[in-house]
Amino acid sequence: MQYWTFQANPKYSNIKDAISKLDSIYWLVTRYTKEIKPSDNVLIWIAGKDAGIYATAKVIDTPSFMDEPPDIDIWTMPIRAKGKFYAPVKFTQKLLDKPLLKNKLQFDSVLYKLQVIQRPFGTNFSVTYSEWERVQELITSV
Repeated sequence: MQYWTFQANPKYSNIKDAISKLDSIYWLVTRYTKEIKPSDNVLIWIAGKDAGIYATAKVIDTPSFMDEPPDIDIWTMPIRAKGKFYAPVKFTQKLLDKPLLKNKLQFDSVLYKLQVIQRPFGTNFSVTYSEWERVQELITSV
């Protein structure tokens, strides 16, 4: 099993609404298409002014190429969603009311090393087991 951060840019999708209303979503995969596997765990990161972890999820199936994802209606710019690889993920924890925000995580002794904090450009990032475990500790302590 591996651990990932999947990042969304709220300029291109209604990601908070999707997390709130849906049980699962098709997530854009721009790299690691061969490494991302079913049952891998995912931190859902939303970029922007209030960047941070807004949910956790589990990969349901291997990434596959799609002309258009089934949930294209969540995209504010659907043209950006066409002809790409997607991995379906099921939300396991929704943190919309109490997200773990970057402005605190960047000072955490473990999580400051998260790739999405160090080099935030991209969609998919690997996460270490210790980073995943630290996030779980923070979620349960909130």
